Amino acid sequence: MKSVTALGVHPALRGFPGMVLELRRDGVVVESNGRLEREMERGVVGQPLASVLDGPSRRKLDAILARQPGPDAAAGLAPAQAWELMLEGRDTVAPHSFFPVWDEEGDRLYLVESPRDPRFDALYEELAAVNSEQANTQRQLAKEKSRLARALGELERELKENERLSRTLQGQNEEMEAQNEELLAMTEELHAGQEQLLSSNHQLERRTRELQIALGARNRFYAAMSHELRTPINAVMGYNDLLLAEVYGTLSEQQELAVERSQRAARHLRELVNDVLDISRLESGRAEVAPEPVDVARLVDETFGTLAPLATHAGSELRRLSGSDVGTVVTDPVRLRQVLMNLLSNAIKYGGGAPVWVHLAWAGNGRLVVEVTDGGPGIAEDDLGRIFDEFVQLGREENTESAGRQGTGLGLSIARRLATALGGTLEAASTVGVGSTFRLTLPASPSRGD
Repeated sequence: MKSVTALGVHPALRGFPGMVLELRRDGVVVESNGRLEREMERGVVGQPLASVLDGPSRRKLDAILARQPGPDAAAGLAPAQAWELMLEGRDTVAPHSFFPVWDEEGDRLYLVESPRDPRFDALYEELAAVNSEQANTQRQLAKEKSRLARALGELERELKENERLSRTLQGQNEEMEAQNEELLAMTEELHAGQEQLLSSNHQLERRTRELQIALGARNRFYAAMSHELRTPINAVMGYNDLLLAEVYGTLSEQQELAVERSQRAARHLRELVNDVLDISRLESGRAEVAPEPVDVARLVDETFGTLAPLATHAGSELRRLSGSDVGTVVTDPVRLRQVLMNLLSNAIKYGGGAPVWVHLAWAGNGRLVVEVTDGGPGIAEDDLGRIFDEFVQLGREENTESAGRQGTGLGLSIARRLATALGGTLEAASTVGVGSTFRLTLPASPSRGD
């Protein structure tokens, strides 16, 4: 490296006012005086110099590296030819002239920047300003281009949306026209229907009056027939009682059995007549309700006394379960007793000899609840919805003997209608094989302060 030392290049590697670069044969920078790094704003040592050159300058560098060191290099003299290389920074591209100087061994190349004309510096600064302005302009153009692209995209979407709305509006207009035509047709049908309805109303009013007349005649017939039928029935039952009391002489066992069957049939017939009369009154709205304070527990006990013979005959027992002070309700005691009689007689008949419980309690909504529970075979879920219908007798078809004891099939229907007339409700719940519960709910007594 005598020639390099003689030229003053190597000692001035750090202090030379221009750029000085030491390169290997493969073009990698192994040393620099730092001026290239400051101008490029990046490190170059350890990197190929080609990474900061444009395409033509890379080819020039390849040509320099491909040359063999000549005698001038061996003599320590720099070649007379200066090579112009374009250095690419972040935002600028600047030309620089370099003298290539080889070391004695020919494996190191020094690129020494040649002095520049002051005018070149002015041109360089002007070029840098132009490059910077051009870069800023390009960035602004890119932003404007992106904004215009977004605006065009938004405009295109709006156009498509307008087309869709236009098609939708057109379809709605067509649908509205069709609906208008349909509405006109429906209006014409409505006028025709109104005329027909007016005619039907006149016919209905006429038939309603005829039905009211017929119902009045039927109710009067029921009342008259009930009265007329109960008189001979009571006579039959009275003579049966006299016969059973042996007023007319002693009866044989077969005669006594026959009279007892006649008495049961007469009693069943009287119940049927009474039920038909009650149904007639309820349907005609003539079932009068006379409310008064009623001690429900006492009323239940009185009903127990009336039904005690029936319970004894069925092998059952009547029991009441209630709190210490059930109190009173304002209701019709006659109608309430009739409801209880129907519910308890059913529980005795179908309870299978098990005890019949009457539970009295006040519900949370301030209403009195009366539950009648038996331990009979229960009612199937499918049948619960129809047990309150008229003339429904579950199991009647199974045997005529039990059917004769089942009554008229009107008791539960009458009981529910009477519960409604008293301002309450009557519902049923049952489990097959366990028993049934009928729940009567009555309005609370004002004396309780509810």
